[in-house]
Amino acid sequence: MSRICVNVLSVINSASNITSETIDGVEHIVVKDVCPVIDDIVLNGGLYPADEITKGFKSLEGKPMPYGHPKIEGQYVSASNVRAVNEYHIGAFARNVRKDSDRVLMDMCINRRFAEATDKGKEVVNRLDDMKAGKDVEPIGVSTGLGLNKAAGSGTSKGKKYSWIATNQDYDHCAILLHETPAGTPQEGVGIFVNAQGDQLEIQTANLADGSNCTKEGIVNKTKFFFTNASSFSFDDISRAIGDKLREGRTDDNWLWPESIWPDTFIYRDDSQYFKQKYLINDDGTAEFVGDRQEVVRKPTEYEIKTNGETDPMKHLIVNALKAAGKPTEGKTDEELMDAYNQMAADDAKAKAEADEKAKKEKEEADKKAKETATNSEEAPAWFKPFADKLTTIENGLAVNSDKEKGEKRTAVKAKFGLDDLAVNALDGAALDGLYAQCQSSVGLNGGIRHQVNTQSLSEMPE
Repeated sequence: MSRICVNVLSVINSASNITSETIDGVEHIVVKDVCPVIDDIVLNGGLYPADEITKGFKSLEGKPMPYGHPKIEGQYVSASNVRAVNEYHIGAFARNVRKDSDRVLMDMCINRRFAEATDKGKEVVNRLDDMKAGKDVEPIGVSTGLGLNKAAGSGTSKGKKYSWIATNQDYDHCAILLHETPAGTPQEGVGIFVNAQGDQLEIQTANLADGSNCTKEGIVNKTKFFFTNASSFSFDDISRAIGDKLREGRTDDNWLWPESIWPDTFIYRDDSQYFKQKYLINDDGTAEFVGDRQEVVRKPTEYEIKTNGETDPMKHLIVNALKAAGKPTEGKTDEELMDAYNQMAADDAKAKAEADEKAKKEKEEADKKAKETATNSEEAPAWFKPFADKLTTIENGLAVNSDKEKGEKRTAVKAKFGLDDLAVNALDGAALDGLYAQCQSSVGLNGGIRHQVNTQSLSEMPE
């Protein structure tokens, strides 16, 4: 027989079961009547028979209740592992494990002082305190780490089929879960579990509520669940039976009554909270609740705007636009019409962007050409041409005279100071004028030879 580890999830959602008690001189939070398993229940296709549960349930007494299923270096391990104790222990343990009819019950005890000294323990304590105070908080899940052997066997129990039998049941721990969905299967149960002896066991997960829900197995149960409820009893009978079941065992003055009823579920209000609960109506007219209740929130009715008749104005506009562009529309679905319209819009946008870019480039080229023409080759008006020609002649004459004057000055400086051609030709501007001034000598009015200096003004030059 193969041995496996099964994590069975159940839920704590009753504030009336949360009390305080002094244990070993220290205050403990005590949650009573936590149910880890039920006789003859079928989980994941395996039968948990009453006799095997009776032999094994006492192994849960005194076992640790860590914050989640312990993992060391990514490996699921026994809660008795020292490193697991250091990381996951919050001072919680199982106590007073017992059988009550077909159910195993136990008390969850948490050392408040120890728990509040750790972040994980403080989170659990705060959740339980809020739950006890009636605040709107998520229920707490507990997932029992149960080792067992799979024995051969098949049949049906509680309306569900099984193909193997859970034997030699032995509990390692019962994990406290705050962040898993209470109505679903805990995800941390996937992998390999290493027990206290170092053996590696395959892990399976199971939800106690699923094992109690006969609607998950077989057409007969589903048919009974969805149709039989309303076939033999009136609406008033069903409503009365549900109300009686809601108030069963309650001693407070809170009068519970279903507000909305469907063939398989109903909604009721408990104080300021609303809950959804699955149910069955037994042959004797009594109600039986299936699985755990789920808190729900009432939402306002939403209305959808619809078009008059079969006319869809948006579709009409899309079809007309496609037709105007020469696109086919006959025989196309709404999705195909929308895709074609979106593609056409994308093509139009692309074409417009390309045209804008082309126009921009053409304008830039035209502006550049116009600027070059205006600067380098634009002709003056006909009436201005004579003036332009005269100005050109004057500018040329000035340039010739200037070069001639420099040549004369350099010749005089060379003769005066005995400089070579390279040095003389390098002279210009103020340096040339300064040396040339030292070369001039005074002459009489009738001197036969005198240096000619061009002193004509612009107006005295020939045209």
